[in-house]
Amino acid sequence: MSGEKRKVMILDDNIISLMIAEELLVAHGYEVVKMSAPHGCVAKLDYEMPDVLLVDIAMPRLAADDLLDTIRTAPEHEDLIIVLYSDMEAERLEKICHAKDINGYFCKSMDITKLPEFVDRFF
Repeated sequence: MSGEKRKVMILDDNIISLMIAEELLVAHGYEVVKMSAPHGCVAKLDYEMPDVLLVDIAMPRLAADDLLDTIRTAPEHEDLIIVLYSDMEAERLEKICHAKDINGYFCKSMDITKLPEFVDRFF
């Protein structure tokens, strides 16, 4: 990773997944902001202005389509890298990425230790 510290926001209701991802990303030099509930996500994005959003789109009470559409149409987030971070099958995540102009996906079933290097590829 380059010399500047990048910020990653993680939106995931699975606290263990959230903590593991945070630990790996922080150890790799990222600043991490986390949320375990979707309520107030857009306001938190507006405040934190992260470089990357890792979002579990299968969270309860998350209107994923609305959230992704809102973020993608907001001029202040035009450079935001969005990564779907989910237990869904890769084929389904890939279809969502194409339909919603999402940068990529990382299945929770993948080797989680590879998450920081995966995020690095966007820079």
